[in-house]
Amino acid sequence: MLVVAAGMSLLIQNYRDAIVMLAIVVINVVIGFFQEFKAEKIMSSLKKLIQSPAKVYRDGGLKEIEQKNLVPGDVISLEEGDKVPADIRIIESNNLRTNEVALTGESMPQEKQSDPINEESPLGDRSNMAYMGTNVASGSAKGVVVSTGTETEMGKIASLTQEEEKSESPLQEELGVVANQLAILAIIIGILLFGVSIYRGLNLYYALIYGLGVTVAIVPQALPMQVTVSLSQGVARMSEKNAIVKKLSSVETLGSTNVISTDKTGTLTKNEMTVKTVWFNDQEYKITGLGYEPEGDILHQDDSPVDEEEKEELEVMFDAATMSSNAEVHPPDDDHTGWYPIGDPTEAALITLSTKLGIRSPKEDEENPEIHEFSFDSERKRMSSIREFEDSKVLTMKGALNSVLSIAKYIYKNGEKVEITEQDKKKLNDINEKYSNQALRVLAVAHRELGPDETDYEIDKIERDVVFLGLVAMIDPPKEGVKEAIADAHQAHIDTYIMTGDHAITAKAIAEEINLGGDKEAPVITNQKLEELSDEKLKQKMKENRSLVFSRVSPENKLRIVQNLKEEDKIVAVTGDGVNDAPALKSAHIGVAMGQMGTDVSKETAEMILLDDSYPTLVHAIKEGRTIYNNLKKTVLGTLTSNAAELLIVLLGLIGAVLLNWPIPILAIQILAIDLLAEILPLTALTFDPGSEELMTTPPRDRDEHIINQSSAIEVSFLGIMMGGLAFINYALFVSNIGGVFTNNHALYPRATTITYLTIVICQLLNILSRRYKFTSLFNKNFFNNKKMLYSIVISIGLVLSVVYVPGLNSYMDFAPLPAVDWLRILIAGGIFLLSFEGIKWYKRKRAFGEKRSTNKKGIENLKPQVNLETSEELVPKKDDIKEETTEDES
Repeated sequence: MLVVAAGMSLLIQNYRDAIVMLAIVVINVVIGFFQEFKAEKIMSSLKKLIQSPAKVYRDGGLKEIEQKNLVPGDVISLEEGDKVPADIRIIESNNLRTNEVALTGESMPQEKQSDPINEESPLGDRSNMAYMGTNVASGSAKGVVVSTGTETEMGKIASLTQEEEKSESPLQEELGVVANQLAILAIIIGILLFGVSIYRGLNLYYALIYGLGVTVAIVPQALPMQVTVSLSQGVARMSEKNAIVKKLSSVETLGSTNVISTDKTGTLTKNEMTVKTVWFNDQEYKITGLGYEPEGDILHQDDSPVDEEEKEELEVMFDAATMSSNAEVHPPDDDHTGWYPIGDPTEAALITLSTKLGIRSPKEDEENPEIHEFSFDSERKRMSSIREFEDSKVLTMKGALNSVLSIAKYIYKNGEKVEITEQDKKKLNDINEKYSNQALRVLAVAHRELGPDETDYEIDKIERDVVFLGLVAMIDPPKEGVKEAIADAHQAHIDTYIMTGDHAITAKAIAEEINLGGDKEAPVITNQKLEELSDEKLKQKMKENRSLVFSRVSPENKLRIVQNLKEEDKIVAVTGDGVNDAPALKSAHIGVAMGQMGTDVSKETAEMILLDDSYPTLVHAIKEGRTIYNNLKKTVLGTLTSNAAELLIVLLGLIGAVLLNWPIPILAIQILAIDLLAEILPLTALTFDPGSEELMTTPPRDRDEHIINQSSAIEVSFLGIMMGGLAFINYALFVSNIGGVFTNNHALYPRATTITYLTIVICQLLNILSRRYKFTSLFNKNFFNNKKMLYSIVISIGLVLSVVYVPGLNSYMDFAPLPAVDWLRILIAGGIFLLSFEGIKWYKRKRAFGEKRSTNKKGIENLKPQVNLETSEELVPKKDDIKEETTEDES
């Protein structure tokens, strides 16, 4: 509409109006483009779409070709560290294990073999298949390519993301409705103004331009820009906290979130196996520290540290564990922000354990070189290594408890080996079961000193009569701050679901450790059970439980969960880092990917990326989203108040024109100057108002709750009438005092429109300042806590005074300098307006505190707002506590 009006103004050579209108269009376009450009720039720096080379058997030999040139039927070779370039059926396996966390969510490497399996096996249990996008943790294999590109499992999952269309955010939808309503009203007024102009003898073409110009001016042209700027500032503040938002609308949506469906591995947990407990010499020890960073200590169960003598004994066990491992752990570098492993994560946890306690160093590996290795396989379920010492050779071993016990003849006790008894084995099995029930991965460790004549390294001859040393229990632990973030989400009335590819027992253990269910246990639903549930029963489960754990869940069912939540009118945020999370990320109102561990597909699909992969960062972003919405509400209501005033002043001007033959009290260009010079900076500064802690103790707003409701509509209408009415009264008083015929060609007409303009400006600035506080007075102790607001008011006043008093500039805008008497009228009008606004707040406070608060049978107070006067936030009872049962008083 602005472009059309500007074009018509140019046709009649009304360059002034055309320039102002086009300036507003350009500012809106530039800001929108700048934000989109920034988001794209950030994303381009995150993209690392690397085509992995593939080693394929062709023309009688092994060749390396580009991944895109693979075709079904090719036979390829895989070795440790390789990225699987296609979906392959394994035909030969040498202890192959692959990391499938990006595809299935399973955090532990999966054993692979070449035997046939049941064709109905779920994706995560297909042991004779290796999938594109996963990588080889250990071993080697040959396989036949069965599918490439979009036909692979990864490709199928990625294609699911193309089937979901994104809806507008709640705020966008509401502002669209409001804008349409205002536009209709403005068009009606424009038509009336056009008719009056014709009635007064104005040229048809000029009358059309005049009507269109006022219509355009009354519509809140700056509101989209103010919303864009507000969201942009939120994006900037989030980026400082490691949260990158790709779409501005996602900021507001995030603040409305009432359900978080989160992946487990790499999101809630570190995706770094960590030794938590060690059983050695009939004692249990606790290990502190998380992940691969070599920081931590070993403690007794009463948290007392072990002494040096105990450490020396423990070294026997830890040496055996690390010497039978091939993984490496490296410090942070240019490509890694933290310590990271190369090789099997379980072995990396063992190496970290020894390194953090200062028991073993890489130099010792050189001093005790490996002579021979018996690799892990799925039948033996153990791995062993023969190491050379100065005067002996030692077999070191780790593996499953039953496997190690089957060849154990001795057990380490008090510095010596003694024969292991059935009682010892029973006790070890009981301990192993206890650890397993806690979702800990348990490894048994053993060793044996070889005799000088044992030089025939046959596995059956070497792996025998070992000395059982102890048990090591580990888990992928929750990240720091996750438990607290989950508690914050509960307090903010946000339901939390875990959707993971891990086994139920592991998922349940993590859920308990982070206290996912709060004061009740979060139910666990396996993928098989989920398949049996109808959508209606699934929705019922979600209604009954604020926290749920979905284990071994497929990408299709993740998508189904999100879709069911959306059908229940939930605003859903989904977090994830793998390809398997992409469909759910796409379907959610706000998809949140991990910046460090996230796959390229998940980053491309999501609206938001957490650069530090930190769940607490997401919770902070939700608080920021709520703050932004609250501030946007102030901005929107502040804008609509001045627009209501502008509508009224034009309507009253039409009446004056018809009845009294007065000219219109304010020109279209001057209405635009209110938006562009007087209010745009202060309204934008409203978005910098700090959020209070109470934001995360109240429920998120319902999707059906609107900025423009009955209460706010009445308030905006009343204040708009006051503002517009006071401006017209000042205009009418001035015109009446002049006497005689007063037209728009009169010498004092610019002074009259200036009085109207400045009355609206002063009232609007007071309106914006007072809007900062819903209940408290404008003049309170928090008046100076938003310095950007105060600076913007000063700058806006300076701009307004410049167009009124600077020669040439004022005549260009049809303004004129005012004497003191006119200013007195304007300031009196501003005082009346402020008293009216303060009266509304007084009435709100009286209703909030002056009326008796009734309670229901459980003692829960009714929904009359409790007001925190310092933070201006309403505190209401939790929705969960509100029952239909009420006292007679409530009824």
